[in-house]
Amino acid sequence: MTILVYLEAAPVRGGIEIFAERHVARLRETGHTVVIASDLNGVDFNRYDAIVVHKCNDVATLEKFPPEKTTFFVHDHEPMCPRGYAYTPLGRNCTRPGGLWPCILCAPLCRGWKRAIRRVADQSRRRRAMGRFAKIVVISNFMKSRLVANGLDPARIEVRSVEIPDPPALDDCEGPSGAIDLLYVGQLIRGKGVHLLLKAMAKMERHRTLDIVGTGNMEAKLKTLAHKLGLGDRVFFRGFRRNPQEWMAKAECVVVPSFWQEPYGLVAAEAASLGRKVVAFAIGGIPEACAGRATLVEAGNIDALAAALDKI
Repeated sequence: MTILVYLEAAPVRGGIEIFAERHVARLRETGHTVVIASDLNGVDFNRYDAIVVHKCNDVATLEKFPPEKTTFFVHDHEPMCPRGYAYTPLGRNCTRPGGLWPCILCAPLCRGWKRAIRRVADQSRRRRAMGRFAKIVVISNFMKSRLVANGLDPARIEVRSVEIPDPPALDDCEGPSGAIDLLYVGQLIRGKGVHLLLKAMAKMERHRTLDIVGTGNMEAKLKTLAHKLGLGDRVFFRGFRRNPQEWMAKAECVVVPSFWQEPYGLVAAEAASLGRKVVAFAIGGIPEACAGRATLVEAGNIDALAAALDKI
């Protein structure tokens, strides 16, 4: 088969991009011809036997895909939440279906009024476009429940488990030079909860160290917070690493402190598959990703996180 894979361009390589890369690799390994696109200029859909959409937030673009041969992967909350994160500016998780109310009050605080109003107004169009696709694929039952709550037909939604590949060969330039105590891997953005992890470390009885692999718009604030909490000599910011599995393989414990509703929790799943200890907040799809191989604590509970890390 000749397959078109559409993936909207992103400023950073996150979990969606990693999943899409692996999916494309699997399709090619099984003999399919795959063409990757990030826009539809000049694309002739008649050339392709099947179309896979991994990320498309623009509703007008979404409506262009021929529904009868399109499979739409839902990796995050963007299709349901005009704000995109499924939590409010006050840090409270939201389980309401996306729509006019109260999204019109929440979304502008993240995206600005002009973008937010357009996205809120487009929500019904987005759901109609998604509802026509031959298949919608999600990577957790949690995400299926969110789509159903937003009016999508459960019969069209397939839950597909994530395949965890073998870790890459150690790269001396990228990998850690020695053993790691606590490790965080991921973007340094608010919903990932690294600030909560730092506050938990300040409450711990054990004197543990933390390596942070990743970058993002909260990096400077997190460095300031680490020093303010007296953790400057125990927290190490390692920046972006293309193969973070090399770091996971040498970690005593991988911490996943996300307080937003993670659609899955790829880092937790990969760390568990490597036989690492995992401590995470029990939220969203993380319990499914860990499959009983992690210590889960109440989401956002800093004291519980500190206690779990003291015991692990």
